[in-house]
Amino acid sequence: MKRYYKTLLFIFLVAPFFVSCEDYLDVSPELGISSEEVFTDYFNTRGVVDRANFLIHNYVYFNTDWASELGVMSDECQISQTRYPPHYVFNTGVWMNSNFRELAGMTNEKDWQEYHDKDHEAEPVSKAFLAIRAVNSVLENIDKLQEYPTELGYTPQQLKDQLVGQSYFLRAFHYFQIIRRYGGFPTMTKTFEISHNFDEVRPTYLQSTDSLVQDLDKAIQFLPEKWNDQNKGRVTKTSAKALKAMTLLYAASPLMNPDLNPYGANSRTYNNAYAEKAAIAAAEAINDYPKGGYEMFSMDQYTENWYSRTSGFPKEAILQAPLSRHTDPDGWGIAGMGWFLPQFAGGWQVEGQPTQNAVDWFETADGYDVSDPEAISSGSFDPSDPYSNRDPRFRALILVHGDDMFEGLPNPSNNDVRMLNVKPDGWHYKFETGKNKIFTGYYHKGKHRWPGCDKWNRSGGWYRMFPHIRVAQLYLDYAEAANEAYGPNGMAPGASLSAVQALNIVRSRANMPGVLAKYTTSKDVFRKRIYNERAVELYHEFHRWHDLRRWKLSKEVLGQGTIYGADIKDVGGQTVYEKKALQGALRVFEDRHYWYPFPSKVMDIMTQFEQNPGW
Repeated sequence: MKRYYKTLLFIFLVAPFFVSCEDYLDVSPELGISSEEVFTDYFNTRGVVDRANFLIHNYVYFNTDWASELGVMSDECQISQTRYPPHYVFNTGVWMNSNFRELAGMTNEKDWQEYHDKDHEAEPVSKAFLAIRAVNSVLENIDKLQEYPTELGYTPQQLKDQLVGQSYFLRAFHYFQIIRRYGGFPTMTKTFEISHNFDEVRPTYLQSTDSLVQDLDKAIQFLPEKWNDQNKGRVTKTSAKALKAMTLLYAASPLMNPDLNPYGANSRTYNNAYAEKAAIAAAEAINDYPKGGYEMFSMDQYTENWYSRTSGFPKEAILQAPLSRHTDPDGWGIAGMGWFLPQFAGGWQVEGQPTQNAVDWFETADGYDVSDPEAISSGSFDPSDPYSNRDPRFRALILVHGDDMFEGLPNPSNNDVRMLNVKPDGWHYKFETGKNKIFTGYYHKGKHRWPGCDKWNRSGGWYRMFPHIRVAQLYLDYAEAANEAYGPNGMAPGASLSAVQALNIVRSRANMPGVLAKYTTSKDVFRKRIYNERAVELYHEFHRWHDLRRWKLSKEVLGQGTIYGADIKDVGGQTVYEKKALQGALRVFEDRHYWYPFPSKVMDIMTQFEQNPGW
């Protein structure tokens, strides 16, 4: 069985390790401390918890961040160069035995990489095993704790409860990172001996979720409502309630219920029992989040969720990735070089650009889907001026043809660079195609790229953040669950909002009108607007890939769909705006790709543990 441990990363579950951390979110690891030294002292014990906290994946850990491939795996972004792994591994469906980032969670043994100075490369699942081992060590040894500080403003019992609550939360969070990718997985509620036999019958996704929710209920019991200023950014009761709602929504989703939606079938039926649980949990989180000091930013402060001059702890972030020394605040004045920053502005040629698919998600300012014929007949959408009268989030997040990409900043060295021109004779079109790249006709703007994030201006002094759960998501999760359980206008027990009203709160912040009545006539009709609102509000936050999977829409949207870019040209003296299928923009997605495969060298030595279907 030792081969199995090593392959499946359980080497990290059975091998002891501890870390001492003095400052939360500014981790400096010191390995080799014995368990006796750790668990009698508060700060050492907290250091083990903080290790698991630091292992929450930070997609903006460093300036390059080119490991952030989830955007180009979905339909919201397109990788520019097809000679890089996000294309020839992920987008071509060649997943079995992959040892590359997102798909390497069961084989990546580079446990040191969470402290790497160049890339936060160790991906979420491999780090999850490390984190779960750490918090299990804390929970098993917490009663050894004897030495408590007096200067932190908490009683010894409060300090102990905080460690316990964080440990239960972190075990649930990291376990969720495993099951949302691989499906039902054996629970890991203790540290394991080397002789432990993991060859067991896999639990179902729902059974795994039930175990996870038990941990979150314990976390809710022990975590504080709000921390003092020394501990900003730590998880709270609201964090646990929000994660509980999210995990139950996943459990309610079509993919996670093969009894209702068999492998290979086109059915997409929700589990109503879990939808009810998810709606109730989300309603509780919505009712209570102000107690934790959380609130939504106004639209003119929207980007404070991802970059800020003043704080690394956005008030809307219910759960965020810990900051690194590279992003607190970022001193380079340039970021996203391998993720979203254009090559001409200092990025690498591997960047992912917004797709036309994503642009089309943003409604008109009057609330019409741009594909709705009434959008044109009402005068709300003009195909000859498609970027006007749109959802304010569109122009805040995506640069389009004709935009001044350096508004309020000095000219770059070449004046032609300033105004985005994607016509065939335009500077940007010729630059991108001259580099033999797939060009969508769009560039990223707001969520992760601040003004002056380029090789000419290099505007430094920004904190970079990556929230995993924001206040807005609470309303989106509630809307989806409540719609399935109670319909568009029904309410969950304990809630004060219907599904429609919850969605409208998110839209109202963006200065958008409520969902048009024609889109709320039934559960099925309204579901499409919920899906679309998630795509818009959570754009470029790496939810889309997992959402398409859990909705069982990936095969249709990716495998059988088309990735589009802008096709803008002059015809008869007029500018014509159309879209075109992007040549080479592959998305191979079959039924088997809904779950990540376990490596063959693992499955070859297993008898009871089952591989995911199709692999």
